[in-house]
Amino acid sequence: MPAALGLSSTLLTRNLDDSIDFYRRLTGFDLVRSEPWYALLAPGPESDAQLGLIDWVSEFVPKAARGIPQGAYIEIVVPDVQAALAAVESFDIEVIEEPLEHYRGSRAVLRDLDGHVITIVTPEARFALPPEHHVG
Repeated sequence: MPAALGLSSTLLTRNLDDSIDFYRRLTGFDLVRSEPWYALLAPGPESDAQLGLIDWVSEFVPKAARGIPQGAYIEIVVPDVQAALAAVESFDIEVIEEPLEHYRGSRAVLRDLDGHVITIVTPEARFALPPEHHVG
């Protein structure tokens, strides 16, 4: 079996323009492709790290995925969790867990404009500092 050529996550969104603005501020990624119904954000056009945003009622969304959360979340690794949160504080979002500072880094959990759960974490804390609230 051949290896996959790439992997990106695509989020359904109710307001594409607002979501583009939100994720550009949060990640610092560039808008590398834009359609009226879709946007692709990445650090650069050739980057393997990509985030797709798509209008939740677009004909390009598989019917099985339209408007149905599937228990996934996005983890965004950043050098400074506080700065990432400050970059999007003007948006009406829910911060589920305020930044937890630890000697091994920092982690916060929030919901984006469409309710997707996002973990923002420093590289050091990624596998050393779990979220405060977990299934148990």
